[in-house]
Amino acid sequence: MAAATMAASRRLLQLRPELGLRLRSRALIPYPSWRKGMGPCRYEPSQRRLSSCRRAAKNKRPWGSSSDEQLTHGDDGDGTAKYMGKNFPDEFAQLSLEEEESDDEVRGISKTMVKDVEKAAVELLAGRAFTVSDLRKKLRAKKFPDNAVDSVIADFKSRGLLNDGYYAESFSRSRWLSSTWGPKRIKQALRQKGVQDAEADQATRRVFQDAQSNQTMYGISEDSMDHLFEQAAKQWQRGQSLPLENRRARVVRWLQYRGFNWAVTNAIVRKLEAQQPP
Repeated sequence: MAAATMAASRRLLQLRPELGLRLRSRALIPYPSWRKGMGPCRYEPSQRRLSSCRRAAKNKRPWGSSSDEQLTHGDDGDGTAKYMGKNFPDEFAQLSLEEEESDDEVRGISKTMVKDVEKAAVELLAGRAFTVSDLRKKLRAKKFPDNAVDSVIADFKSRGLLNDGYYAESFSRSRWLSSTWGPKRIKQALRQKGVQDAEADQATRRVFQDAQSNQTMYGISEDSMDHLFEQAAKQWQRGQSLPLENRRARVVRWLQYRGFNWAVTNAIVRKLEAQQPP
């Protein structure tokens, strides 16, 4: 029965040397003739029995072997370990990087750091909307690493939490209705916030060229022209004590400062002079 067991063990070691099985039938005893890089102990060899050695140092290899060499068990009759300098993978020396990768890091970025950046970004966005460029500047000002900031920005964009196109349209409509800004000034402000010109152009078209309103020859809808005329008329009335030329110049400066081209400005001034003469 014992002979059969030992034969099965020997066959298993020949087929799967990487298992590094050791027979525990004998206790470890000192072995003075161990080589450099080998453990100071081994199993006492017996007739027709296998024995194995363990490497003492973690990164040392016996006899200066390369990474693709390993110590195999050979059945040479005396039961001792036999070194074979063959080229085949060493499953113990070559560990998978994915298995050793820490759970606390993703692509070299600490998960704790990413969570801190996300928390700061959410707090900023809870106060008001930001463009991608503005939010990146705010987070970097808090001394967060650039790679962590870029990772959070990319994640927020993919989830729709950051969208320069939506921001540009909302910003354009707000400045138009509250401050009577024209397309030129709105585009300039969006450019300073890091919005691309294409997105700024599309946003101003949606605001000033309303699809539900008739378009004019000045590049803005009739509703937009009516709203602009109402605001310009207030400025015209405030300067009623001024000479006509000064009154006209005052309205022209007001319109051009807000970003309206000369065609729109001239049309508004002519309409004011026709409907509200001095």
